[in-house]
Amino acid sequence: MNNKIGNEQVFTIEVGLTVALFPGLINTLILNISKNASLISLLIGIIIGFIPIFMIAKISKRIENQSLKEYIIQKYKIPGKIINIVLILVALFILFINSWLTIDFIISQFLTRTSYYFIGITFFIIIAWIINKEIETTSRTIFILFWITIIIMIGLWLTLIPYINLDNLKPYIDVSKEKILKSSIIYLTYTTLPIIYILDLKHITNNKKVFEKKIISAYIFSSIILFIFLFLIISVYTIDIATILTYPVYSLFKKVQILGFIERIENFAAIQIVVAFFIQATYLLYYLRENLLKIKLTKNKLKIGTYILSIIIPIVSIVIFKNYNLINIINISPYVLTTLFIIIIVLFIKKRDQIPLITLIIKLLNIMKIIIK
Repeated sequence: MNNKIGNEQVFTIEVGLTVALFPGLINTLILNISKNASLISLLIGIIIGFIPIFMIAKISKRIENQSLKEYIIQKYKIPGKIINIVLILVALFILFINSWLTIDFIISQFLTRTSYYFIGITFFIIIAWIINKEIETTSRTIFILFWITIIIMIGLWLTLIPYINLDNLKPYIDVSKEKILKSSIIYLTYTTLPIIYILDLKHITNNKKVFEKKIISAYIFSSIILFIFLFLIISVYTIDIATILTYPVYSLFKKVQILGFIERIENFAAIQIVVAFFIQATYLLYYLRENLLKIKLTKNKLKIGTYILSIIIPIVSIVIFKNYNLINIINISPYVLTTLFIIIIVLFIKKRDQIPLITLIIKLLNIMKIIIK
């Protein structure tokens, strides 16, 4: 089997990594913190996000025929092993959030009497089965689901045009600048920084020359999608209603009928949300398979190990988030995760390029200190 993937598939995986947590969590946080200024907060997060994106693209130029793990170990030896452990732990953390949001969304909206464990384990076992077919099959599955979802999404957007009221966007700024910046950092952490994991695909892409361009274009594409969704949520619902909705992206389409009789088209929006969760979970589980399990396991045991990991992840996520409020964890974690990713990315950059980057990072850290106060 050809174990190579195209840059178009890399593009779809990166978009999935970027948008996955937005409809289930990040948009709700931004709306509740920044209110009508959410669009401004999102724009700031997108603009700041170009800093790590260009840094990741720069790192990509130094990775050719190695996995991300191999490159880090070769460059940093023992500290490289620590960096890889940090990346694995962060991937697990994101997967725990992804798993909980997927389970909670499916049960709260559709299967209210179904076991959390049944939904979570079933969802992740399906992912493990796809991953065990190797990266070519995995990336093709993601690619097909992605473009089906995009077509559905554009169709749903068109149905909302008659419901848009630009007056709902006013006042444009109704909260403090600290709250706007806090939302921007939350957005940056959970939509932009996970893109670093896409570097693990470069050594198996067909055309490495355009890999960096795909990283940047996928980020721009994702940012446009998320901005449009947030614009629609506020302009259609008003901020007062939007802040009390558990899943604003899903609820956005509840009032819409097509041709006056086709109802419940919000179920098409549900497909988008689940596919977004699926793409991120699939790739991060693949990353863990390649960088955690593959080190010690033979090919046959690797498949079994992937299934075992796919069972452990939803179980742990349910145990954690049934006992601890996800929002409280999210309010703290952006500062920790952003700092870790910044340190890792700076280590990758050559010394002559580090001074201007460090200056930018110091400015970002100063912003974080203001927010924390």
